[in-house]
Amino acid sequence: MTNYCHLSYEDRKNIEDGLNDNKSINQIAKEINRCHSSILREIDRNKKYSEPSSWNNYKINHPDLDLSCERLKHSPYVCNGCKSRSGCRKIRWTYYAREAQKSYDELIKTSRQGINLNYDEIYKINEIIYPLVKKGQTINHLYINHPDILDFSKSSFYKYVNNGVFEFGPLDFPRIVKYKKRKNNPNRRTRKEREILINRKYTDFLDYTSKNPYLNIVEMDTVEGLQTEEDCFLTLFWRKSNFMLIFKLESQTTEEVTRIFDILQTFIPEEDYKRLFPIILTDNGHEFFDVNNIECIHETGEYVTHLFFCDPSASWQKGGIEKNHEFIRYILPKGSSFKNITQEDCDLFMNNINSLCRDSLNGKSPYEAMLFLCDEYILKRLNCYYIKPDDVILNDSLLKY
Repeated sequence: MTNYCHLSYEDRKNIEDGLNDNKSINQIAKEINRCHSSILREIDRNKKYSEPSSWNNYKINHPDLDLSCERLKHSPYVCNGCKSRSGCRKIRWTYYAREAQKSYDELIKTSRQGINLNYDEIYKINEIIYPLVKKGQTINHLYINHPDILDFSKSSFYKYVNNGVFEFGPLDFPRIVKYKKRKNNPNRRTRKEREILINRKYTDFLDYTSKNPYLNIVEMDTVEGLQTEEDCFLTLFWRKSNFMLIFKLESQTTEEVTRIFDILQTFIPEEDYKRLFPIILTDNGHEFFDVNNIECIHETGEYVTHLFFCDPSASWQKGGIEKNHEFIRYILPKGSSFKNITQEDCDLFMNNINSLCRDSLNGKSPYEAMLFLCDEYILKRLNCYYIKPDDVILNDSLLKY
């Protein structure tokens, strides 16, 4: 049995899968080689609460109804594995591995902040180390000869020195002063970005889609206007139908992308949303790095989408959306300003593009092909409508009033 070892994401995913398969806590514990109590604590610590459904004013019309569920009164005290979970009108507690890992990462991050020394320890280090530093002794020398008081890492020591915790500072260490601050390479990925790409690379996309060939694939990208302006468009392209949604973004940021997914989840019923957005393939733009808000249902925290990233400088890997962007450029040529373009304008040229007949669709338009993937009322809620073939306009005269 593993002792005093933190759970990994793989462990948490196995816990979630086990709960979804209605396995007992003992079974799950044996499979991941952990003790029974650790699994229970992990579930209790990270399970997510969901309000009872308010559909059709159900709670208002049944004020005396007991909204507690018998399933939650015994182990494992969560709704995972319940067949009626998605449409349940009672109080729900659900365990999600990614949400649990996110909470764990945040805890680890915050636990490393601040100064892990009390006043007595700082005083003792100043009293003993300060005279030795003045003699020109190196940090390695100090650590070798005084491990009793310098019982923390050297990186922490450098941090404390730079933050002025001790009486001595960086200028007392000639070697620290000599080092130049590393220049940030704009093309270099941060550690956080490299972690985001784990299991989300293009090779992972190919592997996942080969095992799930019937799922909808949505390509996602942004279209930029003038470099001096922040305004841009977010585009979503369904490979099966060539259908494209276009949204105006005030800035090319994760917050704006999250806002659009809030809108989509508001207008599209949850089950339809899961069916329309099982896989998203995008490029390495920084605006797409808030993966949690793209992959999950914001209201419940349930992860329903698999997000993947193309390889750097490989736009051909999402060639469908790149090709479709040409139609936007027919209307707004490169060098055009997007500042005065409204969402209503986006809806206008989006619907003209989606009404253009394609050879790849046997002469049908993307709008007509999309009706095989979702109901028409969903398209109407997204301001999508069909334009007759002879009325389609795809040049700059479309936006001239």
